[in-house]
Amino acid sequence: MNRHINNLQRFIEAQQGVYERALAEVRRGRKQSHWIWYIFPQLEGLGMSYNAQYYGIHGLDEAKAYLEHPVLGARLREITLAFLHLSGKTAEEVFGGLDAMKVRSCMTLFCEVSTDDLFAMVIEKYYGNKLDEKTLELVNKELSIPVGLGAIAGDIIGSVYEFNPVKSVEFTLFGKESHFTDDTVMTVAVADWLLSGGSLVDRMQDYGRKYPYAGYGRGFRKWLNSDRPQPYHSWGNGSAMRVSAVGWAFDTLEDTLVAAQQSAEVTHNHPEGIKGAQATAACIYWARTGCSKEEIKEYAEGMFGYDLHRTCDEIRLTYGFNESCQGTVPESIIAFLDSSDYENAIRLAVSLGGDADTMGAITGGIAEAYYGEIPPSIRREAQKRLPEEFVRVMISFYEKFIKNKRVYIE
Repeated sequence: MNRHINNLQRFIEAQQGVYERALAEVRRGRKQSHWIWYIFPQLEGLGMSYNAQYYGIHGLDEAKAYLEHPVLGARLREITLAFLHLSGKTAEEVFGGLDAMKVRSCMTLFCEVSTDDLFAMVIEKYYGNKLDEKTLELVNKELSIPVGLGAIAGDIIGSVYEFNPVKSVEFTLFGKESHFTDDTVMTVAVADWLLSGGSLVDRMQDYGRKYPYAGYGRGFRKWLNSDRPQPYHSWGNGSAMRVSAVGWAFDTLEDTLVAAQQSAEVTHNHPEGIKGAQATAACIYWARTGCSKEEIKEYAEGMFGYDLHRTCDEIRLTYGFNESCQGTVPESIIAFLDSSDYENAIRLAVSLGGDADTMGAITGGIAEAYYGEIPPSIRREAQKRLPEEFVRVMISFYEKFIKNKRVYIE
């Protein structure tokens, strides 16, 4: 079929003179004409007819482009909202049995790329909160980070609480404003460096300059834009926030510590900056190689001198915003130690009321390595907020460094 990715003009042409009629039919509660393929598009590969293939969405990249298109995205939201606001109707009564299934496929697809809950609300109201499994299978087959997303998801969850702190584990994990920050950009840069070799400085500057509005600190921003970047003796937690990939990449603790130091000292060459990166990477290494929480605690205290004999409940009482390694890495490790699963670990880290995105990244990297997985709902919500190039780097990192390593789950 002669069609290119993101050739959205095919939808514009098909909807011309038809969309208004489709909208009116949905508002009346009964579809009467034939337009389902290009008004509620599905993922390519779900149908065999000419229309199903020609109007099939070619992956998540095109789905994002469709939703962001000023005409197509607005129309999809408008007609979806009209369907949502109907009362006393089932999806089958509105669309007929077969087309109701296509609508569920459409809603499932756009749930995967939308950062609001419009399409999820339709799934909940009309389909018993059950997403279309075939669509999810195709999405997961196309682009999914099985392991290695822990720090990134923690960063995204914490992003809205960095300057709006909460002192409770009861908060919304993802919302419209949830976004990746400099923590994620640099995490991907380090993963790419481990994959490809070469200069870490060049890799970090390339990513930082491509994503200039990710929330970098003043000193790091100056370093990013320097023609001759030099370490600036920082003890900030930027070295710890980006190091998670190092914890996965090596077969010995010694190699892990060496690489963690290398990843830190290009900017954070203060002893505390280096120690924070090494401690985070070491905890990930210990977690993924089967150490118990008590062993991780003992090793981290002995090797790095951190006081881990506190609890989140004790810390939360007086803790506030802190950007230093020495003031965030121990607390982030404690959030992991106190946790019962990945989600609980992130909730505990954010609930301390500190540098929430960075602490979420540090805790998240360790928690994923220990528990062996991230809940699918969190993985999907985090991944939909990432540029496709980030996803591809992390998938490549997984294939090279994680896939054949055993992940221990208690």
